[in-house]
Amino acid sequence: MSQDVRAAAREIITSHGVEALTLAEIARRVGVTPAALYRHFTDLADIIRHTAADITDELTHEMQAAVAAESVTDYAARLIAPTRVFRRWALTHRHEFSLLFGTPTSAAGDAHADVTSQWVRKLAGIWGPVFVQLWTARPYSILLDEELDPRLRQQMIEYRNVTGVEMPPGALVVMLSCWRSIYGQVALEVFEHFAPAITDQEPMFELLMLELMSRMGLGSEYRPPAAQE
Repeated sequence: MSQDVRAAAREIITSHGVEALTLAEIARRVGVTPAALYRHFTDLADIIRHTAADITDELTHEMQAAVAAESVTDYAARLIAPTRVFRRWALTHRHEFSLLFGTPTSAAGDAHADVTSQWVRKLAGIWGPVFVQLWTARPYSILLDEELDPRLRQQMIEYRNVTGVEMPPGALVVMLSCWRSIYGQVALEVFEHFAPAITDQEPMFELLMLELMSRMGLGSEYRPPAAQE
């Protein structure tokens, strides 16, 4: 029944958002009493935790497939392709995006920290290896350890320990700065914070891709999406 419960929870999230998720509604869709759910999950937050893991796996599977489709030495393509997948997925799965990457909700309860740690590790597993390959083959400009704020340097070391992305702290700062920019652009679009002034944000997104690639010496290797060629 665990799979049925997660599927029902996903349907509710997709249609109405995590705020609409209740034990009673999940039980109704599965065809059991709310009490029966406790045989498989500790509480609603536990259901959200497992459902979010399913969603994260779905997203990262699509992103990993996009990476695998590109040449192993085409670093720009292997960084941009999964990022385009991330944007498209976010725009077609707005409620799921909000659950994983949005503001914590009361419905998620104490599951939010677990949800965040899941996608932090999963996304590091997508972009991290490509950054490591790029750094090994064609090191880009970074701040040296002594140039970093000691607090930031220590946090980069901790991030490296958690994710296994083996690069110097300064190189990790570049990677996470890229993610910060990507998340900001996609979140602004998903939550329509530019609307109605800017209705087509793909050009701005692609400009960001060019800027990020240029930051790492890959600007000349940027290619626009096939539809723009």
